Amino acid sequence: KKERKMVRTVSDFVAEALVSAGVTHVFGGHGGAVVPLIDAIEAHPKLTWVYMRNEANASLAAHAAAKLNPGVVGCCLATSGPGATNLTTGLVCGKMDAVPMIAITGMKPSYKASLVDFQDIENDRLFAGVLDYSKRVVHPFQAPLLMRDALGFALSRRTCVHLAFPEDIQEHEL
Repeated sequence: KKERKMVRTVSDFVAEALVSAGVTHVFGGHGGAVVPLIDAIEAHPKLTWVYMRNEANASLAAHAAAKLNPGVVGCCLATSGPGATNLTTGLVCGKMDAVPMIAITGMKPSYKASLVDFQDIENDRLFAGVLDYSKRVVHPFQAPLLMRDALGFALSRRTCVHLAFPEDIQEHEL
């Protein structure tokens, strides 16, 4: 594990919240919109980053981890656009099997919200049509509260949840 500076960012908090919920492995793919999150996951001594060649496999692996280990939250991560849409299959499987899962997606910086970009979608709106809980973090100080709510929702209702983190918010200091 590489050393990280002592400054606590939103991404560092996300990693710690995942560990607090019992997550040990995060399955996902790389992309520019999730670099700060992946860096924090890789730096955390109690988390293992599992790179998957395709995000659909990441969501299916997170589904399997949650299904085979009762009480464990499966976790998958993807970048924006096609990376996020590829998570859908495993999340639907998880929802149908009633296993707790959290999908975390990156998004372009918040100041670019609502502007048309290449392969960009509003991840929170996409997953709101499939999952019972899908939110976008629009301010850094929302991150702790939304992580608490999302993980609590996933565990108490045995379902899949989603949080979208714009890139600039991931890097913000708490």
